[in-house]
Amino acid sequence: MGWDTVLPALISSVLDHLTVVYIPDVIPVDDEIELRIATESDAATLFQLVEKNREHLRAWLPWLDETTSIQDEIEFIHGQLIRHQKTDGSLFLIWYQGRTIVGTLSVNQVDHGNQTGWIGYWLDRGHTGKGIMTRSVGAIVDVLLVSCGFNRVVIEIGVGNSASMAIPLRLGFREEGKSVERQWMYDRWVDSLQYAITAREWPPNHLTPSE
Repeated sequence: MGWDTVLPALISSVLDHLTVVYIPDVIPVDDEIELRIATESDAATLFQLVEKNREHLRAWLPWLDETTSIQDEIEFIHGQLIRHQKTDGSLFLIWYQGRTIVGTLSVNQVDHGNQTGWIGYWLDRGHTGKGIMTRSVGAIVDVLLVSCGFNRVVIEIGVGNSASMAIPLRLGFREEGKSVERQWMYDRWVDSLQYAITAREWPPNHLTPSE
């Protein structure tokens, strides 16, 4: 399936020779998965999912101590909606089988001048091993590089987080380098690895965008 024929990408501004487009609110992945922009009405459900996975997520995500109530989640989503409207970032919820939120997939940063986006993700522990995140990441990468005119997508992952590292490698990303003591994780510094892929390289020969 070609996302450029499905998604209503809307032009927001033109910077010199670069066309910047809105990231769509909904990204269909396949028959089981859909990505939808988080809204404030999703806050309670998302917070419950965070609570359920708090211990599981704490090894690699630094923001859990800042998310201790539904109100915290509401405020976070509100800020992300503003960023989405400005095309500066997006927070997607991963909907599985049309009825269950199983994680998030976000565009954490956008460099419009260099047509680059950084993405991050986490998944409910009970839904790992089903290919959900690999398929979801593949779909959003395809949207960014094919429909939205980005030239490059980057994923940064903590050294040792083998489950997350496997995803960009499956999708044909290159490992570009290591950042030493990149992030403070509650009680320790964590190094990170950077993976990237460009529009010219996407999709890799062994993949199709829908895989």
